[in-house]
Amino acid sequence: MTSCIICRRGTDPVREPVRHQRCADRIHADLIAIPGLYVLMGAILTPGTASPGTHVSGTKNAPLPVRLEPLSLRARGGIATILAAWETHIRAERELSAGDERGITERDLAAIVLFLRAQLAWMTEHYAQVEKFAGDLRDIVHDCRAAAGILPNMMHVGCCPNLLADGDPCGVALYADPYAEQLQCRWCKRTWFRPQWMALGKKLRGIEEDELIEEVKAA
Repeated sequence: MTSCIICRRGTDPVREPVRHQRCADRIHADLIAIPGLYVLMGAILTPGTASPGTHVSGTKNAPLPVRLEPLSLRARGGIATILAAWETHIRAERELSAGDERGITERDLAAIVLFLRAQLAWMTEHYAQVEKFAGDLRDIVHDCRAAAGILPNMMHVGCCPNLLADGDPCGVALYADPYAEQLQCRWCKRTWFRPQWMALGKKLRGIEEDELIEEVKAA
């Protein structure tokens, strides 16, 4: 069976011989989201800054100079540094010019993302490290959303087992708010209500994927 070079799951050798289109689309969506999340990290650096949709009464004296989570994501070694390293590696792989030296400003990050987006077609077909690249993007997006309070107290349930039109499981990582009444996959939009998603987490941890797919088919 041919495997997707991004998620390593089986593909249709006629329609998708190298990678799932949905996997390539996820990489594109994460890249598009990152510059805005980087700006958001700057907006919430001050302790007590509200996450989106939250009202917090202000005070003139902050308890700390900055919030450490968003600071680390914007600092050297954070988002811009990680993506700049990918740019450097891809330029070397493709024998492209070294390009400009990158810093950690919003302008630097925008230039890095622009370069990476321009390379997506090649990366999702031929780049041997694309699986790791996609994982780094997912981690960046998740860490930014968690720092902003968009994913408060989220629990990792497992990978979405919902079968898509091509017969393969969705495979996107599922995160659940332990206080929420339902869980929805951010990709395929399959929804489980609280008793269902709690049982789903146990199943995903306790049975083999093939057995789970058979249960989903029968549901």
